Amino acid sequence: MNLRTIFPLLLPATLFASACGGGQQAGSAVVDTGASRPVDVSDLVPRERETYERLLDTVYTPCADQAVTLAECLDEKRPCSACAPAARFLAERVKAGLARADAEKAYEIRFGGKVHAVDVAGSPTKGPENAPVTITVWSDFECPACRRIVPMIERVAAAHEDDVRLVHKFYPLPRHTHAELAARAAWAAHRQGRYWEMERELFENQDKLGEATIGEIAEELGLDMGKLRADMQSEAATKAIDRDKAAADDAGLMGTPFLLINGREFDLGLFKPEPDLDAWVSMEIELARGAKR
Repeated sequence: MNLRTIFPLLLPATLFASACGGGQQAGSAVVDTGASRPVDVSDLVPRERETYERLLDTVYTPCADQAVTLAECLDEKRPCSACAPAARFLAERVKAGLARADAEKAYEIRFGGKVHAVDVAGSPTKGPENAPVTITVWSDFECPACRRIVPMIERVAAAHEDDVRLVHKFYPLPRHTHAELAARAAWAAHRQGRYWEMERELFENQDKLGEATIGEIAEELGLDMGKLRADMQSEAATKAIDRDKAAADDAGLMGTPFLLINGREFDLGLFKPEPDLDAWVSMEIELARGAKR
């Protein structure tokens, strides 16, 4: 039985409902119920600490072979290396101001959400193929949010260059006039080994994209213009973009940018690129290393 099976069976029916009622009383700076818990909550006010402790008694451990709550996992020192990081994650959500229901939802997405398998063959990538963390991002070159967030994603990947593989996917939105043309140009530049340079220039010139601007960028990058034009107009480019869009649709894309970290959605409605993205990636690396011990 895996985590995706355990969550529906064990989580209460009120998972996404607001809840109030009894809970453990606020304890010491490091919560202690007879067995020391390795999560410092000294910076939580009493109300936040009460919410946090209720969450520990509600959500279940991420380890599929430990069908117990996080509180039990910590207090009984169960052999689940993800328990302490998961508890720390909840403490951070509460500290960030999330209500209990929203913290539960964030927890389910982070540890129990569906894991989507995505074919990355032929896509622009950075980082080791065997990296413990894969960040897959779908973007539109005329999307202002993509222009802001994609560089943040690339900085996080660069900060963990030995442990992260970054994969770019295309999702040109129909309402953006030059988005597909830009996606085709980026794909064609990838065929000449210059995708990342083209990506940067396309985003920097987002407000004036068109055939002339894209042509100027390509020439400045020293690309073979004849090959670039042929590749942009090719059936292979069409298939690559359609494949990326279909994969994103299957994974639940509602808009761009759309991110998966090791197959789980980094929901931009619940998480912030800074600092949540780096924290998520760091935890994935920590969990991967713990699994190898």
